[in-house]
Amino acid sequence: MSDRPMHNIPGAFQKLQTLYAEGEAQIAAGDLEAAVRTFTEGIAIDDHFRQRYITMYAHRAFALQKLGRLDEAVADYTKAIELEHPEENRAQYHFHRGLALQSLPTETDEARRANVERAIADFGSSIALYPNHPGPYHLRGKLLVNELERFEEAIVDLDKVLSMRPNADALTQRGFAHFNLAHFAEARADFERAKEMAGDPYNDYMLAAVHAKLGDGAKVVEHAKLALDADEAYREYFASDDDFDPYRSDPAFAKLC
Repeated sequence: MSDRPMHNIPGAFQKLQTLYAEGEAQIAAGDLEAAVRTFTEGIAIDDHFRQRYITMYAHRAFALQKLGRLDEAVADYTKAIELEHPEENRAQYHFHRGLALQSLPTETDEARRANVERAIADFGSSIALYPNHPGPYHLRGKLLVNELERFEEAIVDLDKVLSMRPNADALTQRGFAHFNLAHFAEARADFERAKEMAGDPYNDYMLAAVHAKLGDGAKVVEHAKLALDADEAYREYFASDDDFDPYRSDPAFAKLC
């Protein structure tokens, strides 16, 4: 027989079953603080207890993450990963730990970069364990674009996302990566598709920038007007972004800015 407390302390197994069920019900009801307390009590009795292969660490991590207690959530996901859950479960914990890491507040650029690199590593581990979910590819691609500017790597991830689950955000991210690599035809195609899927004025802003690079002044004005009609905040970007410098003497563009 195991030397775990649940096998050696009278009533421990039944108590753990009760706490586990209570904690799950509290999460389902949105009572996350109570769920954290319940799973903490269970972990104190026997931290290896699990049902359906899921430990209390994993459940507590989820509740902590939803509460914004990200450092604690990272620690619990780490423990859950160490406790040899099935691969699909561990893939999920790596994914959620990556989410928590990328959202952790930091005081320095170096600390932020370290968390981003750790999140990217977690998304990679999630993919290695369970490669059939688009989420880790998508979030790793976004970090590679927005945080590290590793655009060619990002395009590989975003290609994978779009082959699995086409969505406007992945198209916009890939379009931005193509734009920064001077792949202007590919960028235009991505922003046009993203615009068809979701009416975000950012896509018109970027289409104006793409057409500025391609030398099509009429299209620059067309998309600038569409972006500004949807959101006046873009006016300052059209006024300051050096991509539009060649068009400042164009009366139609100058009128917009």
